[in-house]
Amino acid sequence: MTEDEKLERIARLPVRYAAGGAALILLCLAGLWNNPGQFYRSYLIAFVFWVGITLGCIALLMIQHLTGGNWALMIRRILEAGTRTLPLMALAALPLIAGMKSIYAWDQPQPNGESAPGNHVYLNPQFFIARMVFYFVCWGVLAFLLNRWSREEERGGSVALWTRLESLSGGGLVLFGLTVTFASVDWVMSLEPRWYSTIYGLLVMVGMCLTALALAIAVLIWLAEDEPMASVVTRSHFQDLGSFLLTFVMLWAYLEFSQYLITWGGNLSDEIPWYLRRMQGTWGRIGLFLIVFNFGVPFFLLLFRGVKRRLRPLAIVALLLLVMRLVDAYWMVLPAFGGENARLHWMNIFLPLGMGGLWLAYFFWQLPRLPLLPANDPRMKEVAEHAVEHG
Repeated sequence: MTEDEKLERIARLPVRYAAGGAALILLCLAGLWNNPGQFYRSYLIAFVFWVGITLGCIALLMIQHLTGGNWALMIRRILEAGTRTLPLMALAALPLIAGMKSIYAWDQPQPNGESAPGNHVYLNPQFFIARMVFYFVCWGVLAFLLNRWSREEERGGSVALWTRLESLSGGGLVLFGLTVTFASVDWVMSLEPRWYSTIYGLLVMVGMCLTALALAIAVLIWLAEDEPMASVVTRSHFQDLGSFLLTFVMLWAYLEFSQYLITWGGNLSDEIPWYLRRMQGTWGRIGLFLIVFNFGVPFFLLLFRGVKRRLRPLAIVALLLLVMRLVDAYWMVLPAFGGENARLHWMNIFLPLGMGGLWLAYFFWQLPRLPLLPANDPRMKEVAEHAVEHG
């Protein structure tokens, strides 16, 4: 398939994904009338998962500009298209604001005039909304500059432009880390406002990067079947990306275990219930499932050079991780609404899939906006020579 045929095929994808996503969203809107609390809880899972991919793309893009590694040049346009879904996710945050009283205990009236759990100075609706606006403004500025300077590079790069991208990424990663930490506290940790973890923000950031990288690898494997990627992407590129994916898998597991170990060692009454709700009944079995398939199996497979250099096995690992990241979102959110008695609802499945359809439609609409290969990046010459050398 030629490059023009591939771009034409990509151009047809947004309509298909948008139609499927809109149909599922409309079906769930019908459920909103009967069970608004369940709708908003399911919506939170969908929002956290898909905004995590968008933010993970921003983080990976800045890491690539800061380190100057060739490992991400093949997925750079994929990451940039992912960052440009941020306006869609900003719009998707509005229903989360509308359903605050159905989601967060600190915004709900308490019986017998008792005060709601949590810190009223920090956890109140007005400050919550103001912080959310601030987060999206910060992320929007980062995404805008990264994409604007990338378009300028496409028209003809310069050393000053590459220095700007590197400087932005250095400071931007600090800003990103702070805003994502507070956003993760607001959106998920505050579901159980008496529990806290100092590792939580870093754990969420690593999870975002892991999910975004798994999606980028899956898309690259699909693009690598045809031009222009077929003549440039080599098996060694996939090996590098697979090794980077392994790094994030190990880092996620390390942080998860560290958080559990600290909580277990502290043995504090405010911290233990969070894990008890997730270690009993069905959620305990799902936790073991995550250990096996979000860490054990991917870790074992990605140790093998042959898996990372072969497209189909690497695609299977990437897709497995995407599914497990959604399961992890269920495990993090749902036990807060009933502990071991919390159950999956059909909207828990349909809403993430529906939002995913809209996200993928927007993503594939943005993907062809720039050439799939950053031709004016100074490292592309080295990549091209490497491709020729390795056939």
